[in-house]
Amino acid sequence: MQQQNQMAGRDMIMKITGVKVILTCPRQNYLFVKVLTDEPELYGVGDASLNGREASVANLIEEYLAPMMLGRDPDRIEDFWQLVYRGSYWRGGNIMMSALSGLDMALWDIKAKRAGLPLYSLLGGKCREKLLCYTHTLGHTSEARIQNALFHVREQRIKVIRLRVGLPAAETTLNGEGWQMAPKIEFWNAEQEIARTIQSFIQVREAVGDEVGIIYDLHERFTPDQAIRIIRALEPYHPYFIEDPVEPDSTASLRRVRAGTAAPLAFGELYKSRWECLPGITERLFDYLRCDLIRIGGVTEGKKLQALAEAYDIKLAWHGPNDVSPITHAVNWHMNISAPNFGIQEMGAIDHAVSEVVSGGPYCQDGYLLMNDAPGIGCDINEEAAARYPYRRAYLPICRRDDGSLWSDEI
Repeated sequence: MQQQNQMAGRDMIMKITGVKVILTCPRQNYLFVKVLTDEPELYGVGDASLNGREASVANLIEEYLAPMMLGRDPDRIEDFWQLVYRGSYWRGGNIMMSALSGLDMALWDIKAKRAGLPLYSLLGGKCREKLLCYTHTLGHTSEARIQNALFHVREQRIKVIRLRVGLPAAETTLNGEGWQMAPKIEFWNAEQEIARTIQSFIQVREAVGDEVGIIYDLHERFTPDQAIRIIRALEPYHPYFIEDPVEPDSTASLRRVRAGTAAPLAFGELYKSRWECLPGITERLFDYLRCDLIRIGGVTEGKKLQALAEAYDIKLAWHGPNDVSPITHAVNWHMNISAPNFGIQEMGAIDHAVSEVVSGGPYCQDGYLLMNDAPGIGCDINEEAAARYPYRRAYLPICRRDDGSLWSDEI
């Protein structure tokens, strides 16, 4: 009798019946996944986008990961995560982690929908009612940046804004101009940009006043000594935090910057595992953890990183720029609303075409992010709309010095 009950229990276990890969380009390329189950109308959605490598991630999912998922119990999320990460011997990397992250999101979406609860309820419930957010201040001239900053502050009531060093080729890359045959080239002279970088921050600070927080993203464009010079010059103007002052490859460079300034630092958007994050967290080399949940392993790994960061009094500021989809913005929201060590959330603008493809996700009101309490992640994918925006190959721009050599802060 006991054996019959066990057999009946096994027969009742939900199973994965299929995985859909959706490549689409509303404004820019996205790679979405749908994990289907044998329960009618119950499926999960996730975001596996990787700028400039979307087709490679799609191939990995279709050829290797989707077959592994068929017949599996979608509730066994941790087991699936470990199977993908450790079971293939070749661990990590941006392509593998993007694929794993998107599928992980979809499995958590299924679990929460099946429970009839928003995802944050499975992560411990709300710690707060809304999330402080920041948005991007853009413009090719000082006047344009100032006007954009004033619009965000006065019209949208944003409390924290973000500036960045120049990336002139990025906008046409992300917006898409048909199929690209090769990356666009951006020339960069870091030493010449130092004065312009400092001046830009000061001009915006004087325009918006002292009550508005200003984040400055140095985009890994400077050597440690150059970054320290910039940050020290900005310290009297109270930056909210300095993002990515140096490249992530050398922890020694980050240590050098940390030793050279008391200004808050944010780091981690290019990290691909908790092990890459570990030195920066345990040595408190930064104040805000900036990992991208599409690159770090989704909800499963994100909640472990959140707990690790909390133990070292480091706040969360998950990566969420203009090229992140509403699905990832929604996952960021659920992770943050349930995290005691939440700091602030980046929230990029969502293009109308993107909203046609993906419904749901958080929205900004008076400088805070709010979201519905729908079961699961709270987003859905319109496959017919996605088909109206076919994939177009695109690259991120390449940064070179004036002499033509590739930029690296280690030289």
